[in-house]
Amino acid sequence: MEQDKRSNPFRNLLQIKEIKAENGVAEIKLEIFPDLLNFSENVHGGVLASLIDISIGSAVRTTFDDRYRSATVELKINYIRPANGSFLLAKSSLSHRGETLTVGISEIYNDQNQLVAMGTATFIILKKDKTK
Repeated sequence: MEQDKRSNPFRNLLQIKEIKAENGVAEIKLEIFPDLLNFSENVHGGVLASLIDISIGSAVRTTFDDRYRSATVELKINYIRPANGSFLLAKSSLSHRGETLTVGISEIYNDQNQLVAMGTATFIILKKDKTK
């Protein structure tokens, strides 16, 4: 399934591919390219934070239908080691799914299967506005 069916300009900018998204679990892959690197030639920390946010958001999305949407209300990240190599893989799952708030965890691995970052995020679940 290495194809993202959703159109999202920011995902497209990062060239993120959704590998798996089902039953509150998701995996996304990011091929590392030069524009993602900081001055130390490692993937910028903001890219890692985005991977955590996007991967948990993908897991959250699997728990509701098209009448709903979600938005991040909190994000925390721990940087473990410099992120480099050819790709990064973010694996996420949900720790809590309530009626309005959902909490997930994500771990990011490099192409050597080394943990480079981990984080949590809280999402709010909202009904879509039918007037738009």
